[in-house]
Parts: sequence; structure tokens; C-alpha cells
Amino acid sequence: MEGRVDFAKDKDGKMVIWKNTAGPYGFTTMAQTPFAKKVLRVREGKLVDATPEFCGKILSDESEDYRADQSLLIPENLKKLQTTGAGDFNNQDISSALLSRALQYVFCRRFDEAMKQLDSWPEDDRTKMKIGFADAIREDYPEFAAKLRESAVKK
Repeated sequence: MEGRVDFAKDKDGKMVIWKNTAGPYGFTTMAQTPFAKKVLRVREGKLVDATPEFCGKILSDESEDYRADQSLLIPENLKKLQTTGAGDFNNQDISSALLSRALQYVFCRRFDEAMKQLDSWPEDDRTKMKIGFADAIREDYPEFAAKLRESAVKK
């Protein structure tokens, strides 16, 4: 759920802010909008992104979101997605999980893994999806957004 914010303390007792952040729109229904976690800290009076410090936890079975996505991103479902397409209403959960996982990899600075996830998207509208994904992240991750756009037009 977009906008949800949780406050917690890290192992050193310092405050961290966990925020659900929506991903690219237009590839799923609003009910299945992809999202990923960002973790923020306050440093010198400013919020700074600390997500990579917490990716071991976020991208593990310790995370409920990770487990839920993992249960959907199985080979049979990815094959179904490839065969019937992302536009098939029955594939909304799979599409959302795939985009959510790719977005989480971006937030964790694991760009090669994000690209692999995005390359699992059905080929018939992969170019459109990659361009939309790049547009959604370009402000915070301009280098990866440019690489993503480049891979989309190379098709």
C-alpha cells in the first residue's frame, strides 16, 4: 500500500523509516500496483536513502512481501505470463510481483538483477514496459533508467 510508513529502530537503536513506494503505473490494475520498500534515515537533518543496508532482510524469506512475490514468480507462472501476456486480467498478480521485485532490486542497487526480472516480461509489450519503468525511476536512478531505455530500443 502506497504511502504506508513504519518507524523502527535499527540494531544500534537509531530510527529508521520504512516506506512503501509505488512503482510504475499502467501495467496492472490500480489494485495490483507494484510497490517496493525504501528505508530512510535522518542524517544531518535530512532524510537519506538507506535501503541497500536493509536489502538482506527485504530480499529474504524474513519479508512477507518477498515471500508473497516468490510464490508468484515460479517458472509455471512466468511461462503463463509469457504465453498469455501481461494484459490478461488473470496475470495481474504475476505482473505486479514481477514489477515489484524489479523495483526492489533497483532500490537495492542490484541493477543487473532488476534487468533480468524486466526481461521476463512478455516480449510483445516489453519495450513499452521498460520505457514506462525507466520513466518511473529516472529521477532517482538516472543511469539505470538510461540503460533500461537503451535496452528497450535495441530490441
